[in-house]
Amino acid sequence: MTTSNKNNIPYLEKKERAFKLMVDGKPFISLAGEVHNSSSSSLKYMDEHVWERLVYFNCNTAVVPVSWELIEPIEGQFDFTLVDGLIEGARRHNLKLVLIWFGMWKNSHSTYVPGWVKRDQTRFPRVQSSGGGKLPIVSCHSNEALQSDSNAFRALMKHIADVDHTDRTVIMMQVENEVGFLGTDRDYSPHANALFEHDVPDELIEYLKQHSNQLSPELKKQWNAELTVSSSWKEHFGKSAGVIFTSWHMARFLDQVTAAGKAEYNLPMFVNVWLKQYEEQEPGQYPSGGPIQDMIDIWKAGGPHIDIIAPDIYLNEFAEVCEVYARPDNALFIPETRRDKVTAANVFYAVGEHNALGYTPFGIETMDNGIDPFGAGFLPPTHFMVMDSVGIGPLLSKSFELIHHMTPLISKYAGTGKMRGVLQDKAYPSAIRLGAYRLPIRFKNRIHSEDAPAGGLIIAVSDFEFIIVGHSFSVEFISLDPAGVRTDFLSIDEGSFRDGMWIPGRRLNGDEYRVSLGSEPQALKVSLYNY
Repeated sequence: MTTSNKNNIPYLEKKERAFKLMVDGKPFISLAGEVHNSSSSSLKYMDEHVWERLVYFNCNTAVVPVSWELIEPIEGQFDFTLVDGLIEGARRHNLKLVLIWFGMWKNSHSTYVPGWVKRDQTRFPRVQSSGGGKLPIVSCHSNEALQSDSNAFRALMKHIADVDHTDRTVIMMQVENEVGFLGTDRDYSPHANALFEHDVPDELIEYLKQHSNQLSPELKKQWNAELTVSSSWKEHFGKSAGVIFTSWHMARFLDQVTAAGKAEYNLPMFVNVWLKQYEEQEPGQYPSGGPIQDMIDIWKAGGPHIDIIAPDIYLNEFAEVCEVYARPDNALFIPETRRDKVTAANVFYAVGEHNALGYTPFGIETMDNGIDPFGAGFLPPTHFMVMDSVGIGPLLSKSFELIHHMTPLISKYAGTGKMRGVLQDKAYPSAIRLGAYRLPIRFKNRIHSEDAPAGGLIIAVSDFEFIIVGHSFSVEFISLDPAGVRTDFLSIDEGSFRDGMWIPGRRLNGDEYRVSLGSEPQALKVSLYNY
């Protein structure tokens, strides 16, 4: 894990039970927008269409691709003009940057590699399906591919260190994008087949044994833990041998690319995940070998230099995915997510319940501004992502602003058990426990109505004082004291935060003597007493 260093570059630390992203020596929550894939290829386009949209949404971070084909069009000759322009543009708009390395793979395929990689299929062999057909994916079993990708990423990180070590605009790096093999569970080329016949590496088996209590039920089911001698992938993992074999080798490849970059500039680095969409989905229908829900531990074993495995969440089961990826050995960071009416609720929940370090709706420049991302050519018409963002602008903007200014308080209580997230979905309980109270939660709108679902977070700042932020829900406080004492309000105050400091507004009483958040994000401070 990237930890503190004398140069005060961004790093991760873990205190209590929570990870923290430290930027300029202070906790930082990345409230970001990811730009469309091609936007950052033109600085003029970024200036005309992107930067101001990020400011409008009160983002503090931009998530922006850097593509290999544009920085190394000729092997060994690098041009970082675009990188410098992106850093300068972010600085002009008071934004931090998370850069995405569109290197060997993007959404499984190898479309962002330079032309000299695409043309040379001897040095950079393509994955073969079980039927023998070649796929548009460079194999992760190619040492030439590993060295070339690592060299380019190393050069990129060296350049960022040279131009940004003082201002520290770039705070994290994503290594590749949604890796894995679409169309096959593994590479069936002769070279890959030979590797598949080898015994499973001892270090993987040893990791699984040492972490057997935390493995997913599916991985436990497929692993033959009773084997006492080195055995083949099929003997150890049965029908899942192909996807686990690919996961291991893909993790090893990305880990080495990551290590090469960290050797030049040790920023926090993560890989993102194209999630498995449903239980019966077969490897190859999603990118086989990526760090999906059941393969996290394969990646943890194979990728020790990778700081975070970060899910791209478009599924309706948002809370469930957060639960899977927020682990004692893995911070929750959401580098890409849906941008429809649920997104403002989801950010409050991810931060409040799972101490998320970052949250990033996709396609920020076409959100809620009348542009159809499909009709305008930003996405293919068959794309599955939830992209309807009409009306979401003010809600997300106010949510980001509120959370950003609460960051010192959120960081203080992260991992202490004194902060909870609220999310209106079908699985959320009717009441939660916080401190010495049971808190019944009531949502203002029906879950399938046209209105945005409710979301928020609640912090117990003392035994009798609570901060409640979010929108579209109400809260009651019932004492859990076995003596049967009753609870009432000493005070209910509206307010806001500025750089972590509470700024009081109205004192609520009379007809407003209740804890009820309206349809726009707001903050309340509540003091209680028992009688």
